[in-house]
Amino acid sequence: MVDPAHDQLRTPGGADPAGMPPGPWLLVVGMHRSGTSALTGACAALGLQAPSVDDRMDWPESNPEHWESLALALHDDALLHHLEGSWDAPPDLPPGWELGSAIRPVPPPGPAAARAYPEPGPLVWKDPRACLLLPYWRRVLPSPPAALLVWRPPMAVARSLRARDGLALAHGLALWERYNRSALENLAGVDTYVVDYDALLDDPGPELGRIAAWISGLAPFAPFAGSWEPGAMAAHLSSGLRHQSGDTEDELVLPSQRRLAAILAGLGGGHRPLDAGILPPESGWTTALIEGQRALWLRTRRVGTLEDEVNRLRGASPVTATAGPPAPGAGAGPPAPGDGEGATWSLDALAGRLRGVLRRLDGDRTRGAAGSG
Repeated sequence: MVDPAHDQLRTPGGADPAGMPPGPWLLVVGMHRSGTSALTGACAALGLQAPSVDDRMDWPESNPEHWESLALALHDDALLHHLEGSWDAPPDLPPGWELGSAIRPVPPPGPAAARAYPEPGPLVWKDPRACLLLPYWRRVLPSPPAALLVWRPPMAVARSLRARDGLALAHGLALWERYNRSALENLAGVDTYVVDYDALLDDPGPELGRIAAWISGLAPFAPFAGSWEPGAMAAHLSSGLRHQSGDTEDELVLPSQRRLAAILAGLGGGHRPLDAGILPPESGWTTALIEGQRALWLRTRRVGTLEDEVNRLRGASPVTATAGPPAPGAGAGPPAPGDGEGATWSLDALAGRLRGVLRRLDGDRTRGAAGSG
């Protein structure tokens, strides 16, 4: 469950609209493994600016082309990490989180966005994390965006996540519910075209034509539409892109997830703006499963912090096999921080804490495996 963005660049972005490309911005919003890459590529073929080649995520094992900005993906990762979550263990964000203090340390997004989109004019941006983080982006984008919301049946997404990331089907279904429900909530009031990805692959031409006409009819995009090429969009879609289906193991899909899929199916087409109505509450199973994954993620991150501290102390001071904390009553406490023995004692204490956390983490993993069997 490694996010590929972290293997390629480690410079996160942040939260101030200064320096953002003016756009207009078209957002391709959707859960991971739901067709956001293919639809973004089709919009780039239409004539919208895609992320710069130098800034594009490169992960061919997952998709031939992601059409995803690496800098902005890392920016969204930084937001999630400061909110104590990740793409596969997202936090349950309360209303107004985008105004809170947790994300203040994240730098402004302008430099990351400028790196992704160096040219003026209409642009298309996709990052599945935006389903969760749209309240933040609606504050920092320089003009009201429009959106394409693309979705797939829950089991098709869960099977795809299992094949790509090794996620359990129940975990994938919970993420499908959290992401799609968040997207519908967070796109309220935004001009949005809802796309059934599987239906799009069945007959791309007519639906892509409708999407192109809808984008062209939006006031911010209309001045640019004369040079667009709707006929070039279909080259980015084919039935061969459908690697997983949702027609097996469907009994695992919860009633709340079925209702959410029915709402998405009923919203197909353009909305100016989107109003999904009253959504069913998130299932308790989804909330509990994701919170358990997040607790495990937080402990794993803590282990990494302790390992870094142990390695730092090892580089700063020699380690002796006999070193340890002072015996009870043998002085006022551990040696001074600047003393070599003090550094060694701190190292042993941290190593002991690390071993304890690792034991608890192994216990959590064992219990989680038993519970999912």
